[in-house]
Amino acid sequence: MKLNSSFVLEAPREDVWEIFMDAEKLAGCLPGCENINALSETEYEADMVVKVQFMTIKFKANGSIKNPKPYEQFDVEMTGKPIALAGQFRNQMVVELVSLSETSTEVKYQMDMQMSGRLASLGEIIMKSTVTKNANEFAKNAQLLFV
Repeated sequence: MKLNSSFVLEAPREDVWEIFMDAEKLAGCLPGCENINALSETEYEADMVVKVQFMTIKFKANGSIKNPKPYEQFDVEMTGKPIALAGQFRNQMVVELVSLSETSTEVKYQMDMQMSGRLASLGEIIMKSTVTKNANEFAKNAQLLFV
């Protein structure tokens, strides 16, 4: 499943970058993040809960930030397995921060997610709408950090 989208945060690009690089702040923005642990400056593990139309799925996920270009772009690689549901996922994402003004930043992202097992059987349409909904919620939560 591939998804390209963007959202705008009313904050300078440097401040937006700092949110993405801070595990605690990032966890507060991620919908369904119950716990996040920084394993290093670029590696994380998280307990997540995702509501997909007719069910709630709990995940154990590992993520790493790769190829950071400070204040401009970074790659995120995530893998995870749902608890009590067969399958797994792998998500590769490129995030680009574009300064629109001194106080406004566009966050562009390109996502490529692969799923297997029962997780994949949920269907791309359902998963795409869930990912889009969660991305919109993330943007709203992140904006609250700059108010």
